[in-house]
Amino acid sequence: MSAFLKLEDSPMFQKQIWSLEHMADDLKNRCQILYKGSKRFMAALGEAYNGDNSFADSLEAFGGTKDDPYSLSIGGFQGPIMSKFIKAFRELASYKELLRSQVEHVLIDQLMHFMNVDLQDAKESRRRFDKAISTYDQAREKFVSLKKNTPGDIVAELEEDLQNSKSSFERSRFNLGFELLKQLEPFIHQVYTYAQQAKELANAEQCSLEKRIQEFRTQAEIDIIKASSNIEPSTSSVGICVTGMNSDKNIEAIMQSSRNGEVQTIKQGYLLKRSSSLRGDWKRRFFVLDSQGTLYYYRNKGIKPTGFLHHYAGSAEYNGGVFARFRAKYRTSSCEDNLGCRTVDLCTSTIKMGAEDTDLRLCFRIISPLKTYTLQAENAGDRTDWVNKITAVITSLLSSHILQQHVENNDYARKASSNVMLRNNHHTSDDQIGNRAESVSAVLREIPGNDVCAECNAHEPDWASLNLGILLCIECSGVHRNLGVHISKVRSLTLDVKVWEPSIVELFRTLGNAYCNSIWEGSLLKNER
Repeated sequence: MSAFLKLEDSPMFQKQIWSLEHMADDLKNRCQILYKGSKRFMAALGEAYNGDNSFADSLEAFGGTKDDPYSLSIGGFQGPIMSKFIKAFRELASYKELLRSQVEHVLIDQLMHFMNVDLQDAKESRRRFDKAISTYDQAREKFVSLKKNTPGDIVAELEEDLQNSKSSFERSRFNLGFELLKQLEPFIHQVYTYAQQAKELANAEQCSLEKRIQEFRTQAEIDIIKASSNIEPSTSSVGICVTGMNSDKNIEAIMQSSRNGEVQTIKQGYLLKRSSSLRGDWKRRFFVLDSQGTLYYYRNKGIKPTGFLHHYAGSAEYNGGVFARFRAKYRTSSCEDNLGCRTVDLCTSTIKMGAEDTDLRLCFRIISPLKTYTLQAENAGDRTDWVNKITAVITSLLSSHILQQHVENNDYARKASSNVMLRNNHHTSDDQIGNRAESVSAVLREIPGNDVCAECNAHEPDWASLNLGILLCIECSGVHRNLGVHISKVRSLTLDVKVWEPSIVELFRTLGNAYCNSIWEGSLLKNER
């Protein structure tokens, strides 16, 4: 196509036409040679056809009939063999005749049409072009040879002749090309129609795909919002009401309402739980967090759930809370009886984002003094919702008055609680924080055994372990800090003022160094005796 980029009437264009004309003449000569060879080949195929038929007739005359005794004697029990040769030669003859017919109609006739019509049209177009350019040159010479004093009507007439001859010349230049494009027009339209249909189909598919993508995105956003704010009603548990939680205050209110006997589900859904075995494989479990502070999971549908993370339920064999050995005498978990749960005290558990393996995504850990649970959510929104709700439950358990139910019959504990509440109400301003710290320290040191460190018996301990409910000196507090917050969460009596909520103080009043040491060091004391 580079030869047709410059179509102006120029010497280069004339040279291109001359070159194409010589190429057409050379092509005609080649076509004539091929035509002559095809004619000879067609004649040879006709002779071969006649020869094969003649030879087949001679074989048949020699002894190819079914009843011929000579043919039967040669073929034996398998029939006349001559007839098979005759059939083969006749088939070869028919194929040669078919080939001769194809050569005649497909090759020779087309070559003849190409030489007599197409190439002749090219020569005729060349003659028309030469005639048009000659007429145009004559008209141009006449027009440019006019004098200034030539009448206007003659000038106008010659100018019109010049324009007409120029138009004829331009048409003659492109006439043959136009005829070629006209023949290609149906094929061009077919290709264009196919491309147009493909484009429309692609646009329809693209619109449908974009619509589906938008629907999926909208549904995913709705699922994330539901996971963060609302929970659908549960149909698998009898007597359990599912309520959407969207704030810590709502969770605390729901947990407070559980004292009236109504158990509500705060969060439920599937999580992947990492096994504690050496393989550390992942298993899909259905977790439920209810308003009693219990987090339990179902292994499979229809199987009794194995639960953990109850705020006051315990088991002597598999225990998640450090106080379960002495809390068991106050209350036995109904979750163990009804669901076969193994529980861990949420009050002594913490939540951490991510897994020990930093390459894992969407993971979080529930760390208790006895075991670490590594869980994985299906998306980031679900993980955030689980972490927020479990954290809110832990906060509610630590700051609520649920723990006070364990010591309702202890008059001394109730008196201490009221004293602390009075002190807290009278010392809420920032300028009285020091007095409040001194009051908390004084109240805690009145507990039996709290006048000395639980570990080394150093006097006036000013540090405490929230997990264990004991007071420590500054040296032993450093040792406990190294154990980790999931074992011993160390806080100061004087510096960490906000930690000492009434429920925490009540817990320490219930326990004390002497009582805790009698539990943790019970076997040691027996041996010393």
